[in-house]
Amino acid sequence: MNLTLSELLSQWRTATSPTTLFGLASATTADALKRRYRELAAIVHPDHNPTQRAAAEEAFKLLQQWYAVAHGQTNSNHAPSIVDITTKRHRYTSRATPIAGDLCDLFAAEADGAPVLLKIVRDGRNNDLLQTEAQTLRRISRATEGQPVRAHFPTLIEHCALRDAAGRQRQVNVLQNETAYVSLAAVARAYPTGLDLADAAWMFNRMLAALGVIHGLGIVHGALTLDHMLIRPADHNGMLIDWAYSGPFGEPIKAVSPPYQADYPPEVWAKQPASAATDLYMAARSLLRLLGGAQSTPGANLVLPDRVPKLIRELLRGCLLPAPQRRMGDAWELFTDFQAILERLYGPRVFRPFTL
Repeated sequence: MNLTLSELLSQWRTATSPTTLFGLASATTADALKRRYRELAAIVHPDHNPTQRAAAEEAFKLLQQWYAVAHGQTNSNHAPSIVDITTKRHRYTSRATPIAGDLCDLFAAEADGAPVLLKIVRDGRNNDLLQTEAQTLRRISRATEGQPVRAHFPTLIEHCALRDAAGRQRQVNVLQNETAYVSLAAVARAYPTGLDLADAAWMFNRMLAALGVIHGLGIVHGALTLDHMLIRPADHNGMLIDWAYSGPFGEPIKAVSPPYQADYPPEVWAKQPASAATDLYMAARSLLRLLGGAQSTPGANLVLPDRVPKLIRELLRGCLLPAPQRRMGDAWELFTDFQAILERLYGPRVFRPFTL
């Protein structure tokens, strides 16, 4: 039996993957995906729901966004099993099944026996986003060379182009393949009722340290979501990845990640200039999600479990004000304030083992 518009919309507002909308079976072929899309569109299209137009418009927009993601993943499932790229520096070979991201396919590969990651843009119209990522990572690498904070950022080996079987040129970023890392999205899935603040604290610290560095360079990350922050439980390192959405202070964010559209601040949707406050808003939303925050309605604040201390709630509230000029806008200041609260709550810092 098909669900109603309101039931579907309730599910889709909290979706984190296309399977929530289309199911696993629809991912097998493009035709199956298209059939399921049409079935859902017939239920939620605004023209079919004149008395619930606002809800229908929201649902149909979500359906279209997730269809684009699912379509890319379905196509990547049928990508050639062998990727072979030769540059002046290396030859990169992959026989791995790709992992589909929002805009790119990721291939585990080898270069002269060393493990690397090939990040290949799925649609040549987004080539500029991978070029942006390469430029940003080069700048960060130069600025952090020899410093401990360098560990919070990916290593770009080189940027090159691939001409596919259809003759289309697609940009490729070759990255060092990091091991023993997991995304904060995986952490959130493993702890559906939320982490203890003492565990989430060091993860938030790593976010703020990375943001403090890039904001000092005048760079906005622009997509600080749970999927884009990795942690290594063994030593508590954190790495901020996916720099395709990054840009200088004062420019609008170019695109959003469909699974996390609720976590972007108002200035992104208004196409207004981004700033440090834009990233801190998204960092705060990520921490709220890690702590078990639940969103009651679109645009509403995440509701935190009662166990989260009042001091933390107040701190995060200052990061989530709608107006960016009134919001917390200094990552290092926020880091210092957060440390003071943690010391007040828990005393001196100690290493707390964390396992999934």
